[in-house]
Amino acid sequence: MALKPLNALAEYLRINAIRRMLTIVDVRRSEIAGLVAFAVVFAIFEGIGISLLLPILQYAESGGVSAFSGSGFIWVGLQRFMDALNLPVTLPVLLGLAFAPILMRQVVFYFKTWYSAVVSSRIAIRMRMQTLDTVLDADPEFFGRHSVGKLVNVLIAQTSAAGAAILAVIKLLSIGLLMALYVAILLAISVPLTLVTLVFGVLVSWLIKANIRRIREFAIESAAISQEMMGKIVERMGLMRLIKLRDMKRTESERIFGFSEAMRQLGIKKARIGARIEVTADPLLMLSVFITLYIGIAVLGMTLAQLGLVVFVLSRLNAKIKEFNQGRQQISTNVAGLLLVQQTTEEAIRSSRITSGPVPFAGLERELVLTDVAFDYPDSYTAEGKMLSAGKEVLRGISATISAGSFTALVGRSGAGKSTLVELLPRLREATGGTITYDGTDIRQFGVGSLRKGIGYLTQSAMLFNDTVRENLIYGLDFEPSEEQVRSALERAYATFVYDLPNGLETHLGDRGVRFSGGERQRIGLARVLLADTSVLILDEPTSALDSESEAFIQKALADLHGTRTIIVIAHRLATVIKADQLLVIEDGLVVERGTHEELVASGATYQKLFETQLLA
Repeated sequence: MALKPLNALAEYLRINAIRRMLTIVDVRRSEIAGLVAFAVVFAIFEGIGISLLLPILQYAESGGVSAFSGSGFIWVGLQRFMDALNLPVTLPVLLGLAFAPILMRQVVFYFKTWYSAVVSSRIAIRMRMQTLDTVLDADPEFFGRHSVGKLVNVLIAQTSAAGAAILAVIKLLSIGLLMALYVAILLAISVPLTLVTLVFGVLVSWLIKANIRRIREFAIESAAISQEMMGKIVERMGLMRLIKLRDMKRTESERIFGFSEAMRQLGIKKARIGARIEVTADPLLMLSVFITLYIGIAVLGMTLAQLGLVVFVLSRLNAKIKEFNQGRQQISTNVAGLLLVQQTTEEAIRSSRITSGPVPFAGLERELVLTDVAFDYPDSYTAEGKMLSAGKEVLRGISATISAGSFTALVGRSGAGKSTLVELLPRLREATGGTITYDGTDIRQFGVGSLRKGIGYLTQSAMLFNDTVRENLIYGLDFEPSEEQVRSALERAYATFVYDLPNGLETHLGDRGVRFSGGERQRIGLARVLLADTSVLILDEPTSALDSESEAFIQKALADLHGTRTIIVIAHRLATVIKADQLLVIEDGLVVERGTHEELVASGATYQKLFETQLLA
């Protein structure tokens, strides 16, 4: 039974919420110690300054030192201090002694505010980087469930909101100490008056509890809408040509307006609740002052000096009670961002099933062997547990041997599992059955980073940043290439056209290379792969979207590399596959045929039918 009141008090003080935050947020002990130290020193100077007001009021009321006889421990301590410094008991001296701690309090306040901002910003950055690192470690399925815009919203907007929540907690700590100080001063003056004040303070907090809860609910809803809106904006900006071609400007504008209007309505609701809290709290707090004055004058017969100090302390305490409740509101508002960051991080961690091994990948020297390899897409769920998509069997019983330096082509209809198969080789996905070995070493024994860096990977749409040609070429390299190495890679990729650009290698590509043709982007992407000088090259339909001239350049580059690299190509073009050392025909997740072009044509089976249906031409 005793635990229930303690838990209720913890909920009121937001201690439970703060505990939950600290399990999510990386707050260091040194930072907590510094914040507590500043808050304590600030409270000490505040307490000294306010306590010294009583002797001043008593001196003013009675006009002399005689007023202090029997005035308690405050005067005893003050008198000893003044005697030690040989200070006369005069009104200017008393005022000066009272002003000194107030001045020191403001100095401490400046450094406390500065350090609070430093700590909260550090926490926000640490949370952002931890979230980013966790997201980057997630498997591809995770990115299939979350749009880029939503993830950007979590990494930028919601981590900032989480930082604001921590700053609110820091302020709440300082306010709580000051409230305790004011209560202690009131207790020293009068216990009955203090009890009256506490009753009203608890009453105010109890009355606004439901409103605080509503603010938290609105904040969670607003954070979800903000995430959805950011996802739509980023997605639509990436498909601007489609929007223009379909003349959908008005529709997309109305879509974003709908999100914005929903957030505006929630903002208005939160503002109304905040106003309701203010309207409820202020009259009750003022009523507590009047009742306290009545009791002090009519019942306890307090002196004018005592009443003056009581009113002053009460005004300060009531202001801090309002600040404390505002801090609770701010925590409730911003904790939604913290929860969204936590949900995203936990989901990313759950989806990260690919673990790194101890062996560095040094390249392929003999052979790459796949034995009974299988892959199934797992069931996909939202953070709320709702199924997005059911699992699906993609590959089953794939077995193949690829010799070092050979050229292997994967062919088959769309959806047969070719792209999924090559994604298993650098462990972009993890096989759910069978084994994959490089020179006899299981793929899971290799360090994931070194394995992926040791494989050159080119997709049908070159992955390019909105940066210079040079920065795109050297991205991810462990060394600084010489100009000769850069030129050699560009020459082998038939991409020396970049030297004819106005700014040469310093030319910006635009968003995803939009300033260049598809063939030019693909050749720049191939040059980047070749500059890395890896022993294994994987090309996923590198010529499927290119014109005949651009395709010819890529074909020449592959012909030049034949025999010097282990090349694995997914292709639909005859010109690509006809020169392969072996072709693997994949159908419904199985290797149904293997051999050279001539052997498979002569067999008259699946590969021959692909020609007949013009899937290979």
